[in-house]
Amino acid sequence: MTACGGAPESEVAPAEELVGTRESAMCSGLSVTSLTLDGISTYEGELAGAGTYAVSTFANAVSLEFYVDGQTPSTTERLGSSGTWSYSRTGVACGPRNFEVRAYPMVVASDGTKTICRESYKSVTRIVTEPCPPTASISCTKLSTGVLRCTGSATGGSGSYMPQWQGYWDSYFYQEEYLFPWQQGSWISSSSCSPTTSTTFYDVVQMHFKVTDSNGLTSNTVSSPAYKCYPVH
Repeated sequence: MTACGGAPESEVAPAEELVGTRESAMCSGLSVTSLTLDGISTYEGELAGAGTYAVSTFANAVSLEFYVDGQTPSTTERLGSSGTWSYSRTGVACGPRNFEVRAYPMVVASDGTKTICRESYKSVTRIVTEPCPPTASISCTKLSTGVLRCTGSATGGSGSYMPQWQGYWDSYFYQEEYLFPWQQGSWISSSSCSPTTSTTFYDVVQMHFKVTDSNGLTSNTVSSPAYKCYPVH
């Protein structure tokens, strides 16, 4: 005996499977045949690179992904079976950065439909280093001889350092503030600061310090405390 009813209908594949099947068929044999990174560099927090690509016959475009230290990539597309690409990004932290570009063959149909073949890609990686600026520090001592002596120091950066000093003076007698120009100097800077115990009758003296390293990178600016000194007139 057989069950009543007509012959069973064939099961219909889900739409996702049909799309995947079409993509697999369209991407069959497609590849990125060439991907180059011709140059990459960083300057003041901006990373920039460029190169070329080529895809195999029947692919007519490429999809590109750019990674910096493996973070969420930025993407772009290029039409044509071969061509050039470029990339730039600001806000890159100093130190060594790992850059990667991935290229996927792509087919753009006459109606504008795009198919990215993610099963076949080529990648190029490169380590690029953004130099870190030096870090400056300062310590000062108010001597009983009426001298304010400040010593600067620096760490990090590259090569040798060029110390630079700037003085600030708030004059009681002249009722004016003076911010002197930056001057190259040694690691020690001294200025006059005679002792005073007055809470109303005094000048204010302060020193600022920074360095520039061999790469031309300038450190942070650090400042001494504001010292009360006997007024100069």
